[in-house]
Amino acid sequence: MHADLTLLTQRLGDAVGSYRATAGTTVADLAHSVDVVDAGLPVAQLELIFRSPHVASVAVRDPHDESRIGLVTRPRFTAAMTGRLGFGRAVLARRGTHELTDWGPMVVAPDAPVSEGAVRAMQRFDERRYDDVLVADESWRVVSTADLVRSLSTLLAVRSLHDPLTGLPHRSMALHELARRCAEVAGLRARVVVVLLDIAGFSRLNTAYGQAVGDIVLAGIGARLTSGLPPGCRAARTAGDEFAVVATLPDAASDEHAAGLVDGLRRDVVALLSEPQSGIDPRAWPSFHSAAACSIAGSADAEQLFASAQRGLRAAKESSPVGGGLADELRAIL
Repeated sequence: MHADLTLLTQRLGDAVGSYRATAGTTVADLAHSVDVVDAGLPVAQLELIFRSPHVASVAVRDPHDESRIGLVTRPRFTAAMTGRLGFGRAVLARRGTHELTDWGPMVVAPDAPVSEGAVRAMQRFDERRYDDVLVADESWRVVSTADLVRSLSTLLAVRSLHDPLTGLPHRSMALHELARRCAEVAGLRARVVVVLLDIAGFSRLNTAYGQAVGDIVLAGIGARLTSGLPPGCRAARTAGDEFAVVATLPDAASDEHAAGLVDGLRRDVVALLSEPQSGIDPRAWPSFHSAAACSIAGSADAEQLFASAQRGLRAAKESSPVGGGLADELRAIL
């Protein structure tokens, strides 16, 4: 069951990918240009536009009322041209496009949230539910309902797996990532590493500067970890003031060599967070306790590895209970 959940979570994580790269947050992120024609355009000429397989809909403007905009979708056009007994094309060819136009399409502002657009689109009547949505930008654009719903699904999936404040994966994702790496190193010379960090005196920071500042600090830590970690490392927020970094060591000459590499990574992560994030009062920037755990070559147990790192972190905190400086501990399962 645990292995199945790990695989499912990993596949979902791979599917949604990066929060910003995979899903738009506003309708403008998903919109694309649309052909705009006059209402009087003969249907025969409209047919030429729809010959392109890439055209899903055409916007129609009323030359007598600039505020009036309509939409002809491919399904609506195809149904009309087929017509009763198959005579639709012969009847409509010389008529104006306005006769096929839906003059009450859904129109949204470009800055409308994807969530709002998707919900409104799916609330339409059945025959219009999957029609494209017009975007009232500097020039008319369009977004498909499928893209809106897909983007909303991706956003919800990302939010279920990631901490909204820092943008980092949750503890469950960190553990699944750790389990995946442990499975990958089986029988190889590689080792799996976990680095845990705890903000020293975080409760006092919130008391002294307020929770809003505490949230800004947490977001700053998340941004620093996201942008500054070495390639191949993955960070997560595993508790309120605790962060984890998971990495894989491809090879090490000996256990002692591995221990040195692990401690070097731990120190690099602490150094990455040592300077205050831009825009944050240096007096509010915290220090950190840290600990690291490393598996033996070719064999790793995710639960044992994480538990070892946690024991090391507790020891580091106990050795520096006041949190006046950096305290660290190295734990290796060797």
